[in-house]
Amino acid sequence: MIPKGLSDDHFRRAASEIDLRGVAPGRASRHYDLILNGKSYPPKYIISLANRFAHGNDLPAEKFNAVEAKEYFLRSGYKVLDRRRQARKFVASQDEESAFPEGRECFKKHRHLERDNVITRKAKERRLAALGRLECDVCGFNFQSTYGDLGRGFIEAHHLTPVAKLKGKTKTKITEFGLVCSNCHRMLHRGPALLSIAVLKRVIRG
Repeated sequence: MIPKGLSDDHFRRAASEIDLRGVAPGRASRHYDLILNGKSYPPKYIISLANRFAHGNDLPAEKFNAVEAKEYFLRSGYKVLDRRRQARKFVASQDEESAFPEGRECFKKHRHLERDNVITRKAKERRLAALGRLECDVCGFNFQSTYGDLGRGFIEAHHLTPVAKLKGKTKTKITEFGLVCSNCHRMLHRGPALLSIAVLKRVIRG
């Protein structure tokens, strides 16, 4: 249960505490972002810290759940984003054929196994919903950070198993994709054998 007596000043002091010290381990939000001063904060953790400024102690996480925190802020006129909805809205399509070096025949097999791009989109949506951002698994590049709105929701999906070895029979699962930038995607496919993400990371580190 969320206690009474919490105010906007308490919430903003809590946000300042997070800006200074970061989010405590285990207190990050899985689905929701509270927007304060244009920044995103975990709603439950904001309430927990705000309780310290209002009543002298942090409110334990088990006293209320994330949905209660979200509804509390919405009723109070604050903006709360559901990252799952944002992910469905903003994940961008990619021109996968142009980024698929093995040739047109393998690309056709690749598209068949992915159920016409549905599975790759779900992989991106799940990552964006979980982390609130899309970064390359190899180098950490973030298209939105570099290109702004033009790069929002963009990343490329990479088969962790070479499509040529899938025999055209097994449907690909979300867990069988890596998410990578265009440069790293090309480098993973360069050469006679597909590189793993771990190997390409070591190449980058020298």
